[in-house]
Amino acid sequence: MAAFDQPVTTYSDATPQKRVITDVISLIDPSDAPAIDALGGLDGASGKFRFVNEPGTKMEWLEDTLGALTGSMAASATSTATSLTVTDGSNYQVGHIIRIDSEDIWVSAVSTNTLTVTRNFGGTAATHASDDTITIIGMARLEGAESSTIGLTDRTTNSNYTQILHKEIKVTRTHSQLAQYGISDEMAYQGDKVVPELMRLLERHFYYNTVSKAGSATAPRVMGGYRAFVTDNTLSGASLTQAKFEDAVQKAYEDGGYGPWVGLCAPDNYQKIKNFYDTSTMLQVDRTETTVGMVITQVLTPFGTVNLILDRWAIATEIPLLDVNHIGFKTYYPFTQEPLAKTGDYDRSEVVGEFSLCIRQDKAHALLTGVS
Repeated sequence: MAAFDQPVTTYSDATPQKRVITDVISLIDPSDAPAIDALGGLDGASGKFRFVNEPGTKMEWLEDTLGALTGSMAASATSTATSLTVTDGSNYQVGHIIRIDSEDIWVSAVSTNTLTVTRNFGGTAATHASDDTITIIGMARLEGAESSTIGLTDRTTNSNYTQILHKEIKVTRTHSQLAQYGISDEMAYQGDKVVPELMRLLERHFYYNTVSKAGSATAPRVMGGYRAFVTDNTLSGASLTQAKFEDAVQKAYEDGGYGPWVGLCAPDNYQKIKNFYDTSTMLQVDRTETTVGMVITQVLTPFGTVNLILDRWAIATEIPLLDVNHIGFKTYYPFTQEPLAKTGDYDRSEVVGEFSLCIRQDKAHALLTGVS
């Protein structure tokens, strides 16, 4: 055995030394799901949609609308014509006051797609072209008139399918007995990691998937993301500005949405929105003495409130503006860890969950595309 001179030092003593190591394990990989949280969590749709006859792998919801307030001419009309041909006469009723260009016209009779009218009810009679827009601006019925009919809107259904998420865990019997820093049970530790991993995938699917599929014995059921449903108020966000952002909110408002909306933003887009509001002279801010900078979490537009959600999973070229009253996730089967039968010298378990996205009233939402 070799000898060494005294004093004994950390350099001269070659005997293995205990390591100084924390028993707290840190994970840096991002695992949050802010969009799911903002929409009410994994079962946020239950309180909004009031499903019956559960459970089922196909989620369906009923939708209806009020009667249309606009239509169009199907043929041109002179300034003296007392009948107008329209594309859909079922939208009109005796007593309606309609506006074409700057002329107001009173409807005295409706026969299929022909309106008998009184011209120059307001404004000046003019020639109107085919495809001119007709706007219903009011109603004035004759006293004592007989009842008259108008077309009714039909209820429609929309739907989405549930989708299964799964991960298996295997730990050998030898490894499960091993003394480790910060881990008393390897199987439980790995199981705890699975749920945030699967939540991350569910959130990414919400952003990227554009189709809903029923599935089969050889193909999986697939939950459609928001792009499978939000198709109406789609506006360009190229060279994003405050005006373009608020135009999207306005479109959703005009089509019946009333908010609040959540604006799901990738980091770059959050910064863009922050920048064009940061330069405003009309900001409402709280004064602090030791803080520099500003983070905008809520935008008050003339058309409603938008709560901004920073999400690293959001698509960089899109900003969905989603009316929270009409969207939520639905849990068919919650994330559950359960043991599997052994087929070797190891323990097995799986984590499984099944979920769907429910989103109704397409016109209540908006989507900025091509954001740059």
